[in-house]
Amino acid sequence: MILGKLRATRIVSAASALMLAAGCTTVETWPRPLTVPDTPRPWPRPDSPGEMELDDVRASLLTLHNRARAERKRSKVVVDETLQEAAQRHAEEMASRGKMSHTGADGSNVADRIVDLGYRYRRCGENIAYGQYTPELVMRGWLTSPPHRKNILGDYRQVGLGYATDKDGTPYWCVTFGLPASR
Repeated sequence: MILGKLRATRIVSAASALMLAAGCTTVETWPRPLTVPDTPRPWPRPDSPGEMELDDVRASLLTLHNRARAERKRSKVVVDETLQEAAQRHAEEMASRGKMSHTGADGSNVADRIVDLGYRYRRCGENIAYGQYTPELVMRGWLTSPPHRKNILGDYRQVGLGYATDKDGTPYWCVTFGLPASR
């Protein structure tokens, strides 16, 4: 035990001498942690990225959904234009209202919205979010939330992907999931 401590002391001494020779001791130390400002001030808002192209956002979201599904040995989902329209309309509505909600301004829910557009389903679902500035960040949030992850990995075959920003540039996201009715 004493021999082990003696070796550790020699190793630390040798490392210190090496760092001194390399000039590592010239690094300044901060008088206190960087997270404590001298005067209290509000936390800054994150910079928003530039505009993102809707087609690029949708392509990224579809790829990320299918990657998550593949990791769990689930079949790929494909885009359905009716679900896409429902998701986009809902994302735009949330952005215009500045409110994230599964309930539309008219009191509708996801089932109401897709049926109104003519989609016949056996099962449907919806994931919504706001504030995440990239498809990767919104997917990270959904995949760490059990109900959202359940939709992403669920028994669905089709999706619609919606994205819109409010007047301040805050993103609103909507993914509508569907398992079509048998014909």
